Amino acid sequence: MTMTDRAQFLRDGFLIVRDAIPSPELKSLRTSYETLLDRQRDVWRQERSPGDPPGGLWDTAAQPRLRGAENFVDSETADAVELWLSEPILGTARQLIDSDVGVTGMYMMCNPTYDYGPANWHRDIHPIDLGPMEQMQKALIESGPTYIQWNIPLYDDDVLWVVPGSHIRLNTEEETRSLLTDNRVPIPGGVQVELQAGDVLVYINYILHWGSSYRREPRRRTIHGGHTIYPNWIDLGFTQHLSAESRRLFEDWSARTVELKNDTERALRSVLDSDAAAYAKALKALRPSTGSATQVQLTIWLCKAAMHIHNLKRMDYDRLPDEFVTRAASPHPITLNWGPEFAERFSKLEADTLWDQFGFVEDRLLAANGEDFAPGYQSRAIPYYLESLPNEFSMDDFVSSWAEAT
Repeated sequence: MTMTDRAQFLRDGFLIVRDAIPSPELKSLRTSYETLLDRQRDVWRQERSPGDPPGGLWDTAAQPRLRGAENFVDSETADAVELWLSEPILGTARQLIDSDVGVTGMYMMCNPTYDYGPANWHRDIHPIDLGPMEQMQKALIESGPTYIQWNIPLYDDDVLWVVPGSHIRLNTEEETRSLLTDNRVPIPGGVQVELQAGDVLVYINYILHWGSSYRREPRRRTIHGGHTIYPNWIDLGFTQHLSAESRRLFEDWSARTVELKNDTERALRSVLDSDAAAYAKALKALRPSTGSATQVQLTIWLCKAAMHIHNLKRMDYDRLPDEFVTRAASPHPITLNWGPEFAERFSKLEADTLWDQFGFVEDRLLAANGEDFAPGYQSRAIPYYLESLPNEFSMDDFVSSWAEAT
């Protein structure tokens, strides 16, 4: 890996590394991942609802996914996890993110049992958690990515299309027209990614991309997952099956998880205390590269974390819209939402006060007309701005707002 490769990655939003997985390793990985998939399919059969086909989700999903290799791994299939720690993968991730990173998510995407057809064009962005696209792009340009994800095909795979460069800009007018007309066909500027078995694709999740066809045939077994500066590892029981070096890496990431949760709590408590110096220090701990755009992005993510904590403490929690309940109950660490267990660090009074303190940010994120929509996202219309903030703000603006909140 060279700095030229990183420059290309940051410019285009994706990078293909050919023949990254040698043939002998590829053969072993096919065997291991098929074994893990069989174990996942057993779970789906047991979890199927009345009236579902015998295979449960395996028979009904448009893109069945093995969700978490660590949930099924043993000593015979350890290479399924070790792959993520290998030099071609982890070494590349460290150079592309230009920071210490940890694995997050070790999945596999499979072909369905029926011909589903194409998916929708989208960015892997969920605005309930993340905030407006343009603000995240500014932080990405300023400080680089905090998260990248991978497609590693065990068999030849040409399903994915991408729009190079779209990770650092909003949709063009031409793209928007095409997406609104039919978001399941090729769009202007789209490029088909043709991968041979053993190639790897790494990309920034902000990029506009498309699964062009989910078909019964040919077989698709494409390993999928990511690396992040915000790893979230708690239960390390599965690491007993890994090499000593791999166990050490996961232990380091687990220790980092503890640090990150403590840093997030310190950031939130500094807002509770209206302590600007402590808040700036906490942001620096969460992301050393804290330019102005990155500070605002971290503040938005902390606002979302405060929202989830507040929602979890609400008496009417079970009457909130499903989307808010799901996001509050599900940790999403790459945006500093650590889930219900983390929320227990705060009393209801603290959660309410914290949410009041973030009212300045929340008011600027809320769409003026009650909802906002743009094509090409993992969302329908939502009550937040999807792409741009009409009223931008700085960290100093946020700090100044605390006096009004109190």
